[in-house]
Amino acid sequence: QGGKCMTLPKPSGYRILLKPREISEKTKGGIILTDESRDAAKFSCVVSQVIDMGSDCYHDKETKWCKIGDWVLTGKYVGLKVKHEGQEYSLINDDEVVAVVLDPAKISHK
Repeated sequence: QGGKCMTLPKPSGYRILLKPREISEKTKGGIILTDESRDAAKFSCVVSQVIDMGSDCYHDKETKWCKIGDWVLTGKYVGLKVKHEGQEYSLINDDEVVAVVLDPAKISHK
C-alpha cells in the first residue's frame, strides 16, 4: 500500500481519508449479494479504516480520537465519496468520527 498511498488524494486541513470496510460476497446464511447490494451495505453502517489525515486534524484538541490505521465508525451520509483506481474512499471532517472500532468484524450493517 506504500506506493498507492502516494497517489491517493491527500486530505487537507482537518479532513480524514477513509477506506470503507469490504463487505463479504455472501451473507452468513449463504446468500450471494449483488455488487449493488454490497456497495449499498458499505455505506449503510460505515466502518472504515483511516488511511490518511490532514495536517490540522485534532490540532486544537488535547485528545486525538483516531490515528492512521484505526477502524472508525461514521454517519451514513457524512463526507465526500470518491473512487480512486477502482477503490472507494471517503473524505470526512475530523469531528465526524463517531467511535473507534476495535473489531470491525463485530459491527454489522442494517
